Amino acid sequence: MMTVIEKQYMDAVIAMNRRLQSSQPDWEQRRYEIAKDAMCAILCNPAIVDKVTEEGEPAWGAPVAIAKTAVTLAGLLVEELKKQKSDD
Repeated sequence: MMTVIEKQYMDAVIAMNRRLQSSQPDWEQRRYEIAKDAMCAILCNPAIVDKVTEEGEPAWGAPVAIAKTAVTLAGLLVEELKKQKSDD
């Protein structure tokens, strides 16, 4: 009999194997990874943070603007990657 952890591990391995066998990339996973990296890059550069956020914005507005910018950049990059993939 399998424990719950062993079953979860087996399910994860099966899912990963299926993804590797399919030729289609997981675009939502890529979009998440790109947005996460873009967020880090924006936060590490104060000059970019200043450009992304607007003056006079409430304190809570800056993180929202940065997050939206990161997601927008990720979406644009994924769309370009999809175009290049279809051109090949």
